[in-house]
Amino acid sequence: MEMPDSYVDKMIQGTLSKEDQRQAVEAAGRKYYYTSAQEFDDINKKMVIEEIRRFIKPGRMLELGYINNIWTTALLRAGGNVDILEAASNHVDKAREDFRGNERVRVFHTLFEDFAPEEKYDTILMSGVIKHIPDDVGFLRKARAWLKPDGLVIGCTQNSRSFHRRLGTYMGLELAPDAHNKRDKEVFNIHQYDRFKWRALFLEAGYEVEKVQGVFLKILSTEQMMSLGEKYDVMQIMDGLRKLGEELQDYAWYLFLVARLPAQQSPAPNELDGALPA
Repeated sequence: MEMPDSYVDKMIQGTLSKEDQRQAVEAAGRKYYYTSAQEFDDINKKMVIEEIRRFIKPGRMLELGYINNIWTTALLRAGGNVDILEAASNHVDKAREDFRGNERVRVFHTLFEDFAPEEKYDTILMSGVIKHIPDDVGFLRKARAWLKPDGLVIGCTQNSRSFHRRLGTYMGLELAPDAHNKRDKEVFNIHQYDRFKWRALFLEAGYEVEKVQGVFLKILSTEQMMSLGEKYDVMQIMDGLRKLGEELQDYAWYLFLVARLPAQQSPAPNELDGALPA
């Protein structure tokens, strides 16, 4: 199996095949995930969850991608059932183990683009996954047909122009804040979004965007942030950086977006393939 960074290069060159995509997702699933760095980053993601919790619409909910149970648990607490889509086999195994015997959770082993829902959803959570999809806007257009007329999408992604990526550029570690760095290539991050590109992507796909917000001011790389705990109260630092992120939205590490279908607008007929009416 090729290294994940070669798949990112193929995407940039326009030579990535569907089989390449499957292999890339499989390879990426065995890199950064389930490491101490990923567990540390979960502290920040729990801050995002606290911000999005009030927007979750209970009922039928769809979660795109799975690493651990933090997002799924937040959805279940809102009330309803959750379908999880995941393409990496080790993540699928983890999801099935985490929710074994829970009739409110179903896990589907599939690329997102290949999924055909049985019914429409009240909430679709897209957390940190759109950046992995070659045709991001095409997929978002397709996903419109998966949403109930009054349903909503919650989309989350890392900010390509966050403070720590800008700092790394000025330090000479990266060519530009939105250039693909080593971690991006390891985990098959083929797209980069800042606050404006993230909003524009959903608008281009035909959604109404209600809110875009940045969460947490990440000042250093994950490994460097972890090292602060050797001398300082890192949780106190993290809480202060969360509050700074509220002031410095363009520099925040993580972005979340809330979007809906436009009022009185139905998906185009060719978007309805594989989706049943509610």
